[in-house]
Amino acid sequence: MPNDKIHQLTCLGALLFIVGVFLPLASLPVVGDISYYRLDNTSAIIVAILAATAPVLIILKKEVFTFASALAVWVVMLWPALKNMGGGSDDSGGMLGDIVGKATDPLKNFAADLFMNINEFSWGGFVFIIGLLIMTIGAFMTTMKARK
Repeated sequence: MPNDKIHQLTCLGALLFIVGVFLPLASLPVVGDISYYRLDNTSAIIVAILAATAPVLIILKKEVFTFASALAVWVVMLWPALKNMGGGSDDSGGMLGDIVGKATDPLKNFAADLFMNINEFSWGGFVFIIGLLIMTIGAFMTTMKARK
């Protein structure tokens, strides 16, 4: 592990976030405990890999790019909300988009509202959010330090 405190902060945040992806975020009455991985396993794997790239970039002495790793995690997690921000455009994807839309798991709607319902998180959700915030702050500070 790197000796610099800022690098350690980034690595700790990435580790907490990756573990938090698989911990229970919330408990729903009928469904039970759900994790981000259970909600959307493809996105969960992608964000876990992206979060793991921050410590790898530090080890490879490419600290300038660590914030891009954290930013990519945020974009993947917020993509359902970001793609619908346009408002006026109706980009449903045609017939294939309709079929895929009807076949998706109803729990994925919860993934889109993840940050809106922070008061409903269980202990794993707080590990998830704290890890994400620590990783983001650490990656930002690492990138700023590397640019000097």
